[in-house]
Amino acid sequence: MSTMTSRWQLNASYTTEEIKQKLESLQQELDRFQTGQASIRSQLVTLEQLMCQVEELSDFVYCLYAEDVSRQEVLDLLEQTDTLQAGLQTGETFFEERLRTLSNDEWTALQHEEASDYLTERRTIMERRLPAEQEQLIQALAIDGFSAWEQLYEQRLTGLRLPLNGATVTIGQAWHQAVHGTTRIDRQTAAAAIAKTCAAAQDDFAMILNRIAGFRLQVYAKRGWDDLLTELCEQNRIKRPTIEAMLTAIDQHRPLFQSYYERKLRLARITEPQWHDLETNTFKSDRVVSYATAQTIILKQFEDLHPRLATFTKHVFEAGWVDAENRPNKAEGGFCASFPVLKESRIFMTYREAYQDVVTLAHEIGHAYHNSLLHDLPFLEQIKGTSIAETASTFMENLVLDAVIEQSAGEDKLAMLETKINEGLKYVGIVPNMFRFEQRFYSERKHGPVSSARIAALMQEEEAGFYGNLLDEAAPFKWIYVSHFYDTGKAFYNIPYTIGYLLSNQLYSTVKQSKAAFSDQFEPLLRASIEELVEQYLDGEPDTVAFWQDALEPLRSAIELYLQETAGLVD
Repeated sequence: MSTMTSRWQLNASYTTEEIKQKLESLQQELDRFQTGQASIRSQLVTLEQLMCQVEELSDFVYCLYAEDVSRQEVLDLLEQTDTLQAGLQTGETFFEERLRTLSNDEWTALQHEEASDYLTERRTIMERRLPAEQEQLIQALAIDGFSAWEQLYEQRLTGLRLPLNGATVTIGQAWHQAVHGTTRIDRQTAAAAIAKTCAAAQDDFAMILNRIAGFRLQVYAKRGWDDLLTELCEQNRIKRPTIEAMLTAIDQHRPLFQSYYERKLRLARITEPQWHDLETNTFKSDRVVSYATAQTIILKQFEDLHPRLATFTKHVFEAGWVDAENRPNKAEGGFCASFPVLKESRIFMTYREAYQDVVTLAHEIGHAYHNSLLHDLPFLEQIKGTSIAETASTFMENLVLDAVIEQSAGEDKLAMLETKINEGLKYVGIVPNMFRFEQRFYSERKHGPVSSARIAALMQEEEAGFYGNLLDEAAPFKWIYVSHFYDTGKAFYNIPYTIGYLLSNQLYSTVKQSKAAFSDQFEPLLRASIEELVEQYLDGEPDTVAFWQDALEPLRSAIELYLQETAGLVD
């Protein structure tokens, strides 16, 4: 196929002036919505339209910010969208209060007329909320409190610069070298630069994290929530016993995970490992993977699976939905933004010509494909938790990774196998560590601000529990540059990725047995809750350890294969 652009087409959708006008218009509509006396059914229609348009503009403005974090006019738009989102939450609370006060007859009639799962879910959730006036006050205060702290975090993190090898780089660029650098000295140098820069800024980031957690805890206390995970479970449509069963299954595999890390270190002849030694590949592929080659690899696998998926992906590339260009002033990380009005998506990442970048691209295309399925539904039915979204994206990631492994041999094959294992261990090792760290941090934050030194110690303790005696010191400042800790819209944002990864493993095993399952199961399940997905489509019991043990099988098999393939290479 011909080479497609690595810079997305974004400005053609909305100009800056159009965004300003739309934001002002939406704010006026929100004001009218909250003072109007329309029927509750009419209000539901209006609310759905407002939610759809606000999501579109919020995601679009964040794309503008991510492509160039130095643009001041976009920072102003970010502030406006934050205000608009807070206003929308107030509008939702206004509507939900009406839901809560309906008589049984009125509620039955509305359900019959609308047949909306959203209404049932929101009415249940409102039973755990404060009276509308208090919830609205919380939302108003969040604009210059809760949300403002997250915005400050984004500005501080993207503004950090590190001296490295005679150049000035971002945290993301330094982290990439710490994990993917050519030599261990390169990686050590980058890791030291990250540690030094983060150490100098740690008190500022500790203050931001404390304020975000403090605000959230105050809200939970006012609502009478003793369980820190109430909001997480609501947002992801999951039950706490399901999370606990999953974590138990993961913990039972810790000895196997540690055996993998021990083998990696022996192969690399490293006796005093640092955190990056466990995350970098021991085996390297010398192949440089151009962006055009990445597109070819992904399209080939998607064509083999399903023509509809391949046609969609080709359109993603040709329509300029991907910003993969490696350039200064880009934000860190990667994401897929949904534009439900345009019925389009945009993918943001930095492509550095490694196989890991191919996997990341496939992952984000999985999100875009999921969005395309949801865009055909009414907007209220498009609202799904992170875990379901991650099931789609990680499925595509596995599909591409396994194909590359099958087509490789020798050191290339071992390098790809390591990539698959490292990705899996990110979800079942690193992410659960961060989840447990965050729970402990919040528990201590209930009694007052937690110092930067104590935050670092909590992180170290959780990492030590997972890695055992392999590391003298884990990454001391991971809590600074993992932005999920600072997300005010999604509580305990890390762990849904683990859930999604393991669900995708189960689904992937099903589809490998029969490609027809892609149409029969993959697409319908992306509209389900986690419990529905497991019980109806995967024939399992989500609150049992046995189900999650089965979901770990692909990773378990990959590690066992790695240990077998490398057995003759160690002394």
